[in-house]
Formats: sequence, C-alpha cells, structure tokens
Amino acid sequence: MIAPTTPEGGFSSPDRTRFDEKLRSKVLDQLCRNVRLDQNFDFGVGDFSGTSAGVSRYLAPRIDNKLTVVDEERVRAAWGHDFGKDFDGVPGGFGAGIYLSGGIEGRSMVVRPIDSVDTCAELDRLANVFDIKTVLPFTPDRISKMQVGELWRVPLVLSYSQGLSLSDVLGGDASVSVSFGRSESGAASLTLYRLSDDQTRFRFRIDHVVIKNAGARLSVSIPAVAFAADAHNILLQFVEREIARELSQYTSLWLGAAAARSDGKRVMLEFVADPRDPRQALALSKALKGDFVELVRMGLRMSTLRVNDDSTREAYERLRREHATALGEPTYAAISEYIAKTRSFSLNIPFLIQHNASSLFGSDKVTRLNGATGEFRYYRADKSRSNEYFNVPWVGPLVKSNKQRNAEVVTFAEPGQKHGEPFIVYIHNEGYLRQPASAVRRSISDVNSILTMAGAMRGAASGRLAVPLASLPPAPPPPEPPQDGTAPDGEPAEYKGYFAMTMVINQKGVREALGASAEQVLKAFAAVVGADDRETAQWLAAHGRFEKGELIYDRAAARERFAPPPGSEDYDRTLDLADFSRRVADLVADIATARDAKSSEEQAEAVAKLMAGRGKGDLAHEVVLGVLIQFIDPLDLRGDFVSTINSTARHGKNYGAHYVLENGREEVPLLKDAGETKGRFAEPSILVD
Repeated sequence: MIAPTTPEGGFSSPDRTRFDEKLRSKVLDQLCRNVRLDQNFDFGVGDFSGTSAGVSRYLAPRIDNKLTVVDEERVRAAWGHDFGKDFDGVPGGFGAGIYLSGGIEGRSMVVRPIDSVDTCAELDRLANVFDIKTVLPFTPDRISKMQVGELWRVPLVLSYSQGLSLSDVLGGDASVSVSFGRSESGAASLTLYRLSDDQTRFRFRIDHVVIKNAGARLSVSIPAVAFAADAHNILLQFVEREIARELSQYTSLWLGAAAARSDGKRVMLEFVADPRDPRQALALSKALKGDFVELVRMGLRMSTLRVNDDSTREAYERLRREHATALGEPTYAAISEYIAKTRSFSLNIPFLIQHNASSLFGSDKVTRLNGATGEFRYYRADKSRSNEYFNVPWVGPLVKSNKQRNAEVVTFAEPGQKHGEPFIVYIHNEGYLRQPASAVRRSISDVNSILTMAGAMRGAASGRLAVPLASLPPAPPPPEPPQDGTAPDGEPAEYKGYFAMTMVINQKGVREALGASAEQVLKAFAAVVGADDRETAQWLAAHGRFEKGELIYDRAAARERFAPPPGSEDYDRTLDLADFSRRVADLVADIATARDAKSSEEQAEAVAKLMAGRGKGDLAHEVVLGVLIQFIDPLDLRGDFVSTINSTARHGKNYGAHYVLENGREEVPLLKDAGETKGRFAEPSILVD
C-alpha cells in the first residue's frame, strides 16, 4: 500500500493500517509466512483454567510488504466459575448459568524490521533461538542499540466479567444460547519506538473501559476427527496438538448476533529523547524501570475497580511529575473519554464461507494537557463486512473480500471557548483476494458514482471528481462461446489488492449541505437510488410536495400510474412509492435535526447519526453521502485516493495509483492536527506505535 502523504491520508492512516493487517491475516501469501514458533504452558485446572505462560516467535509483514520478526513472551493468571442449572433435569438440555471470571495478563514484545520481503528466505533467522530478543533488561546500552523501526511493547491487562447465559439443545448437535454480560478491563502499557537515528519515542498509556453486551448464537457441531498419537512420542504429540487446534475451527457451524456498549477513559504521555546521548539513554532506562513498577501499581488500582475521573487525572499528574526531572515535560499528553455502541453479525459454514458484519457509533473527547492545548470531539459512524470463501486448513481462505466505511465528524475548541463548526471525514477501504477484474473495477466505479455527483444541485458539471479507471485492470472482453455449445468459461479471478479513499468535507460544505430544503433533498435522493427505485423516485420528485414534515402526493394518480390492473396478480408498485416517500421524509427530518442543533457538538453528533442510519432514517453511508455531496461546491472537498492491485497470474500485470484532490482548495482547518490526535489514541497496530 502507498503511504499517505496528505493530511487526508494521514487522518485515515490508522484505519488503513488496521484494515491492511486484517486483510492479510490468515491468507496464504507465502506458505512460510504461516510458520510460527509457539509454545504454551498451561498450569491452571478447574476454575483456574487459562492460567498459562507462553513464548512466540514469528514473521509478520508491514504495510510496505517488508518483514518484521516478532518475539513475544506472555504470562496469564485466570479464574472463572459458572454457576449453572439444568431446568429439565437432563444434562445439556435447557439451562441457565451465571458466570464470574477475572484475569491478569502481562506481555513483552519486541518487533524488529527486516529488509526482506521473502519469508521463506528468513526461516533460518526465525529458527535461530539465539537471536531471540526480550524487552528486559532496560539498560541504556540496549536502548541506544535499538534499530530504526524497532518497537518494544509491555502491556499489563486486568479484566473482570460477570453475566447470565441461557441455552438449550434443539436436538442432535444443534444448540441455541442467549447471553447478557458486563466486563471491566484496565490496561497500562509502555512502548519504546526508535523513530530515527536521533529520536526514540517513549509512550505510557492507561486505559480503563466498561463493556455491557448482549448476544445470541445458534451453533451446530460437526463430529471432530479423533487422533490417537503415541503418548510417549513427543513429535506426534506436537503434531496432534497442532492438527486439533487447526481443525477446531472447522468443526462447527454458527450464526450469531450481538450488541455492546463501551464506556472508557484513556491517558497518554509521550516523550522523545536522543538515544545516542548517554544521559538521555540513561533517563529513558530509568523511566522504563520506574514505569514498569507503575504498571503493577495501576494494575492493582484497576483490579479493585477504583478508576474514575479523579484517579485518572491523578495518575497523569503523578507520572508527569516523576518524569519531569529526567525527561522534561512530555512532548504530548492528553486524556480521552470515549463511548461506543456496536452491533455485529457472524455466520460460519465450515470450509465454505465465514461472514462478519458490524456497525459502530461512538464519540471520543480528547483533551490535550500540554503544549498545543484544546479539546477535540470525534463522532464516528462505522460499517464493515468481511467475507472469506473456501477456507482450507493451514492455507487459509482462497477468496477474500473486505469492506469498511467510516464517517467521522470532528469539532475543536480552544480552552474556555465554544466548539467551532464541524467537518466530515469519509473513509472507504476495500480489499480483495483472488477477485476478477470486473469486481475490482466495480468497487471503484461504485465510489465514482458518488463522486460524480459533487455539486450537482449547484449546477456543477458531472464527473469532475471521478477516479480515473485507466489505473485499473482493463474490463474483460465478452467471452466467446465454445464451439461445442457448452457454457463459456468464467472470468479468471487473478487479482488481489486494496483501494482506499479519504474524502474531507470542510466546514462550509457541511453548512451548505445541511441547508438544503426538503424539496431539494427529494430530488437529490431520487438521483442516487438504485435502478429498481428509479422510476418511482423520479415520479415522486416530479409530483410530491412536503407538508408539515410529510411527503404528500396524489394517491389516485399514483394508483393510475403504478397499480396493477383490477384482478391482476402482478405486484402493486404503489407499495414501493409509499416506502420511498417514508425514507425521504425520514432523511429530511434527520437533516433538519442536524441543521437546527443548538451547538456544534450536537450538530456533529446528529450528522454522525445521519451517516450511521441511527436517526429516523436507516440509510447506508454511501446513500447519505450521495445526497449531501450534491449540495457541496467541489472546491469544498479534498481527497486522497490509493489503489494497489496485483495479479496472481504468472505473467499478469500489476497496477497502482495515488491521486490527491487538492488543486484550488484550501487545507481544512485543524485537519492535520485532528488526524495526529486521533492516531495517538487509535487502536494500535501490532507492528508500529
């Protein structure tokens, strides 16, 4: 993937990085990439099951396809107990249970970059146990010898969960369950990251979150293969364990849905020092040693659930004071308070398909505590889905398709001031493995169908913002029918790749989009509907009118135009007209709610709900964006577009492009600053910090 070089691409960089890592996971890019040295020692039995220690060593690709070697050690102490009862007196029948569990887990991880892309060529290094590197001991000499791009990570996580579950066996190997739970998790972590020859960044994070969840699951077990290895043969024991672990994911079919709410707080302190300076390297080593003790101290506080606003601020102040003498004031310090609501759906049919879909709506308030101060508010609406087909043991899915769409609405306020007007960042990431050229082109054509509408309601020429399709695999020619009269061969599925778009609507553009009248919204909505709705949408745009928030039209004229003849069994298309009018009215109401908000924060939240389909309307991201963009001057839009598409065919051609939409446009105020702030608190990548 091409690294982003613009504020727009920088804002979406954390999303692109995590999306890329998920797209690569479990994929047979190179068979050697799945080789992993992994040893786990289980100590717990009964209620202490899960207590263990383990070590891992593996190779992982970075975003530029170059490799890293990862050395990881972990220790976990766990406890859990299920107080269950079978109400029908039959074990495995209808039952209920209350569960309690808790655990503490510590890890040590060292990630080192390798100047190679060939995993198989690095297997000898992977097997070299004398090359294993640990975080400890924290000495100035070891810190000064870190290579550029090397990362040390030490997290400590404590968790506590409680909940209620109901389950029943439907017959045979099928069962259904419903669960409700609450969990509390506290994490403290420190990272050391060599940015360059003269800069090493030290970060300390504290995170505390409470999650409430509910879910339902239907599963059907498939009888597993039984193994009978010689208990005295260590090699066979290892093979048996690896086979059982790999095949366990292929022994059940499941269908599940869940919803959760998260409420959390995070603290971050960041220092940058020159590791070549013995004095600064010594200060870093002392800080690491002291903060390693602080990890345990914060862990004890979290384990007793004594984490609140005051204790979070106290932890920050104590850490700042302790480091002020040796490292000076932090180069960055902030507190984040976040809330998120998620919904998810999953389906697994062993070997054939695994489908996951999820949506998220959340908000994050980040208060900067030193240097550049002020408060950012982020309101986020995400929708994502992933499909894996033909999943083969030890090989992974042969075909893969992932899609993610995020809309983030951002406001900012200086200390003691009101928040300014919001701007919108729309992020679209799409990746695929073994897809035909037509599918690759379709993904970008769908994006172009939105971009071409920019400014349409303002009289702007269509197609000004379209992403050029010349940088994509050419459209396949129509297949020629075989001479024997059989069906033509299908299009070869030879492409793997990635497409990412980040588009920013500035404050003026948001203001003008929300100012559209109901009648204008009706016409804009009619322009973005699919082919099935086009005729009814255009008729309604020509004949409908709004009265008291409702879309009114002549029902007699509608029946004459769309109803089937009397006595006919054809579908009554006036039902489509009624459904379409309801959706338009809901969209108009959601836009009005955002326009009439009393503050910028309320407006930003309302816009995010509009994009998420969590207002009165329930519309997809691209539909809402397709409506709003028609009222926006194209010069109020900025964008960053990246595509990397590779052929898996022996003599196939690779494609790549990077387009930046910035000519004649001013940079969106605070965009770069907001992106950097977001990146610090985003879910971290395993390989970079």
